Amino acid sequence: MIQKILEYLNELKLLLYLIFIYLEMDTGIVRVLFYLMVMDTFLGVTKTIVLNNLFSFKKLALGFVSKLAVLLIPTALALMSKGLNYDFDWFVTIVMDLLIVSDGISIISNIIAIKTKKEVENFDAMTLILKSIRNRLIQLFKRLLITIDPKYHIEK
Repeated sequence: MIQKILEYLNELKLLLYLIFIYLEMDTGIVRVLFYLMVMDTFLGVTKTIVLNNLFSFKKLALGFVSKLAVLLIPTALALMSKGLNYDFDWFVTIVMDLLIVSDGISIISNIIAIKTKKEVENFDAMTLILKSIRNRLIQLFKRLLITIDPKYHIEK
């Protein structure tokens, strides 16, 4: 299975680049975010080993897949922007920037934990970002409903 994936790795990368180019997303920022995610995952594994916590490949795989799924957030926003013919590229860029900062904070927390050999309380910026994105999209959707039907009343 892994051999098959490795055979088509270049084609997969090309497909992803074409998607990001079509969505007019900055591939450089996407690449930086991906590298930060890989670095954070590596440091998280190192921290787990240094702190003698239970390590499992299942947890590692789930963590890495969830980090890659985070890349779907700006991609989904860009797709929505294209589909609605509404320009919120600035919002996609802000989300990407926030995801980069969030991974940076996580990397720094992992380094501190490795150096001090003590667990560091990690600020869960990712959940706050996701909730904020969700709330902003709900507000946008409600404004669109009002535009379509002025009789629509927003419930508080």
